[in-house]
Amino acid sequence: MSSVSEYERIENEVLELREKLRQLNVKISEVEEEARRYAEKRDKIHEELKPYVEKLKDLRDADGEKRDALAKLRDELASKKEELRARRQELRTVRAELRKLRVVKEAREEMEARIREIDWRIQTGPLPKEEERKLSELLEELNARLEQVVRREGLQSRLQALEGEVSELEKEIESSREKIGALKEELGATLERKKALREKIQELKQRSDEWHLKYVDARKRLMELEAEKILVSSRLIELQERAEKLKREEERKRAEMAKERLKAEARLKLAAGRKLTFEEFKALMEDGEGLEELVGKR
Repeated sequence: MSSVSEYERIENEVLELREKLRQLNVKISEVEEEARRYAEKRDKIHEELKPYVEKLKDLRDADGEKRDALAKLRDELASKKEELRARRQELRTVRAELRKLRVVKEAREEMEARIREIDWRIQTGPLPKEEERKLSELLEELNARLEQVVRREGLQSRLQALEGEVSELEKEIESSREKIGALKEELGATLERKKALREKIQELKQRSDEWHLKYVDARKRLMELEAEKILVSSRLIELQERAEKLKREEERKRAEMAKERLKAEARLKLAAGRKLTFEEFKALMEDGEGLEELVGKR
């Protein structure tokens, strides 16, 4: 294959590669725009997602606080129930003790007055021994009954206190139950709102994922096009360098042939005794043989 035909082949391939490179650049621009649109749509959905995600987070945080409050109320309720059971048990015990003392009907003030009176008689007046003995026994009996009266009064006082405590605990328990019920209703209502938000978030995420997959596919195609562009550009540079080398070689050969023709014409002129041009003279001077011919003619 001659260098000319090789040069032409290279030039043809260079033209083809330049056209292919142009088409690749157009395609790369198109795919870049395609990827940009997909990313824009995906990012737009991400922005649309933010308020829903934030709202869901706020609801979850609020529910967490409500669940903590609910757990605390349940603990308090259990504690109050236990306390109520203890108070009711004590109340039953006090009532049972009072039933045993129902025969004690005297008033405390009356009994204390009688005891003081009898004690004063024993302490101040000379009494027959029999009467003193009887008064002492009566005094002892009255003191025993006074102890029962005092105990009865203490139990009655405790009974009233317990009844008040039981009533107050029952109210507190009912209040705790109402608060627990209200919190459970609020959590139930929030549950529906959270479900709706999760469904909306899932829908938007699915749409976002679809656009992202398209974006990833476009980026993959773009990388393939860029890789192909690198190969085509490398081949184009290689061929251009080869073509330039062939061109320089061809120019060198043409220059050499022109120089040989000039030298041949110069030799013919010398042989005919004709005058040489500067270029013809210069061509012969570059060759030692030409110089000998020139001197010989002279």
